[in-house]
Amino acid sequence: MTTSLIEMRRPVNAESRLIRIALPTVATAVVAVIVTVAVAGIILQQIVHTPWGLPGHRGLFWLAPLIAARWAIDRPSTALGIAAASSTGILLIDPSMGVHVASLLIAGFLVDLAASAAFIRRHPWTMLPLAPLILLVNLMNPFVHNLAQSPLSAVISGMWFYMQGHLLWGIAAGIVGMGAGVLGKTWLGRLHWSGHPGR
Repeated sequence: MTTSLIEMRRPVNAESRLIRIALPTVATAVVAVIVTVAVAGIILQQIVHTPWGLPGHRGLFWLAPLIAARWAIDRPSTALGIAAASSTGILLIDPSMGVHVASLLIAGFLVDLAASAAFIRRHPWTMLPLAPLILLVNLMNPFVHNLAQSPLSAVISGMWFYMQGHLLWGIAAGIVGMGAGVLGKTWLGRLHWSGHPGR
């Protein structure tokens, strides 16, 4: 009777092992998809110009993926890594973008820094007011561009228009990024614990 019980449990154990192996593999594939989509999306929005005439609107399309990916994957340097990969792709496609990727790299670093802070990890909603402040690093692009055409005093006085736009779009990027990031983190967490040997 003991032998028959062992025989009956073997297929179940084998199936259980397969599930435990498959779920982490699925989680890894999901992480790869998140990173790939984020990098491709950032490269695309930087290369394809959208003439909306709204300063800072493109920040929604690159800051939100950085925040979402960093929060969902929850690994140090995720945002900076995505920013670096995106910057490399942008420069390979259009080397004239040179200085424009600097703000992307700085933002990636700041997103990682914020996401690793203990207080923000305990209270994820605090990332929302930080997002528009992080997007302000993108002001270096219009600042440098306008400085080449106008005196410093005129450039500084005209920056408020750009600052308002970046703050507003930064709020949108924070909401979209954190919304997607929290959902992604929850989903990946379920995949991880479903495949945990103790489950």
